[in-house]
Amino acid sequence: SSGTFPIVAWKRGSETMWGLEAIMLSAGTNVEWLRDDLGIIDSVAASHDIAQQCADTEGVVYVPALLGLGTPNWDYGARGTLLGITRGTARPHIVRAVLEGVAQRGADLVDAAEATTGLTIPSLRIDGGMSANPTFTQALANATQRTVEISPVLEATTLGAAFLAGLSVGTWGGLDDIAATWKPLRVVEPAGDANRERWASAIERASGWHADLSTFDF
Repeated sequence: SSGTFPIVAWKRGSETMWGLEAIMLSAGTNVEWLRDDLGIIDSVAASHDIAQQCADTEGVVYVPALLGLGTPNWDYGARGTLLGITRGTARPHIVRAVLEGVAQRGADLVDAAEATTGLTIPSLRIDGGMSANPTFTQALANATQRTVEISPVLEATTLGAAFLAGLSVGTWGGLDDIAATWKPLRVVEPAGDANRERWASAIERASGWHADLSTFDF
């Protein structure tokens, strides 16, 4: 019901470590859409500077469903939605709304993971291209109301594979040795209310836009 999937994180001998996968169908793609299709930013990196030209979105909400919605909704008929536009809405409001919308979806994934496992996720560690965007990382901290630690390595999955390879040949004495190497590039604390109630309303409006696709399951 939470739309998550069990995965094997790693296996060493007879020991298997399981993980949980929660999926967002589009994240950075939404920022690329602003650049490549709408042409309202010159680069992905510029989205932060432009978003900083306004203190908030002034009520504009963006649902990043360009490819539908993944966890927890799994609605392939949902579509990207921009709500709350007025004559006063300008480029910075839209750019900020896109970054905050992706962050809100991130919070949905965290909620789904907790609902599935019954565990509490006290803080987040993130990597990837959007982890370099301070507007996004602050929005994620606000939406989840959790501390967000930014990985110093942009593609940390590759580093994790290297750590496991080192563990198998004795470079590392154990998982505790690997864990001790963690030093976040930045730490972001929650600094505002993300209005999750309004977000839930926006998700409802974006859902089921193409009814036939919304009934598709796998």
